[in-house]
Amino acid sequence: MDTQPECSAAVLVRDVVRRVVADCAPEETVVVEGLLRYSDAEVLSRLRRRRHTRDPLGFGLNDIVPLVAPLLWLTLESARQKLADAAVKQAARGSVSLWRRIRRRKAKPEIIPPLTREQLAMVRQMVLDAAAEAGLPARRAKQLADNVSAALVLSEPIELGEPGEADGGQTQ
Repeated sequence: MDTQPECSAAVLVRDVVRRVVADCAPEETVVVEGLLRYSDAEVLSRLRRRRHTRDPLGFGLNDIVPLVAPLLWLTLESARQKLADAAVKQAARGSVSLWRRIRRRKAKPEIIPPLTREQLAMVRQMVLDAAAEAGLPARRAKQLADNVSAALVLSEPIELGEPGEADGGQTQ
């Protein structure tokens, strides 16, 4: 188990996306609000599906103006998954099957656990890399990464009770 002090509290992925988009790309707030009507699993499915479709012309709106909301949601989910995988690897073999059963449950909001300084730096770098890959200017990428870090550190913590207790006010 990691003995380093935590720098952040457990937060919902959707809350971080909402906060950072409101600060950095307020024109996309309507996109985020539309996505928040769905479960996190449905949002991720829709964003991933859209990302892999081929445009018959070879380019589309995302090639001209990369949207911040999908970039953040997919990157934070990737970071959350990476952190969860690391936690699973550290757990005893007997608890791995329990973790998988818990993760398979549907309609629960995705939670980013409390992060250490190193983990926070990893998430920040993932946002910078994703923004650069999406073609955002370096200044904009740094702004997004800084806002994500701030949102993770400054967000109100959520209760990490028994599985099924935290629903984040999510509707299906």
